[in-house]
Amino acid sequence: MNHISYERWLQYVRGELDSATEQQYDDHLYSCDQCLSVYLEAVEAQEQLLPAMSNEDSFTEMVMQQIEGQKRKTVGQSKKQSLYQKASFHYLVAAAMTILLMTSGVFSHLTNALNDFEAKKKKEPSVVMGLMNKSVSLIDKVERESEEGNK
Repeated sequence: MNHISYERWLQYVRGELDSATEQQYDDHLYSCDQCLSVYLEAVEAQEQLLPAMSNEDSFTEMVMQQIEGQKRKTVGQSKKQSLYQKASFHYLVAAAMTILLMTSGVFSHLTNALNDFEAKKKKEPSVVMGLMNKSVSLIDKVERESEEGNK
């Protein structure tokens, strides 16, 4: 197994490597404990080069205020809904369309069409009933002929 040098890990920590090499190093860290310990040493060395914070409490307070400001902006933006996005608008449109359809007689035409359809359906005998009637008449005819032949 090829181990990666400390200098290369420092470059990795500083972000000086290309993305393909960084991905390769990421994968290597999952499988090599020795390189992981060298990487952690490089991270600690890089941390020591960073400037120390003089007042951590004020920095934390400043960050929290910025977060609160961003929350207020997003809450204010989400409250501004257009008329078309409100549920009450949709209910009003649905009620208006229902009243319009009721007054125009569309629903009565639908019920009349349904009644006409059912009446036509009742008038026309089904195919099965037609076959059954023909078979019954055929059986009756055969029985009559057999009775006449016996006399």
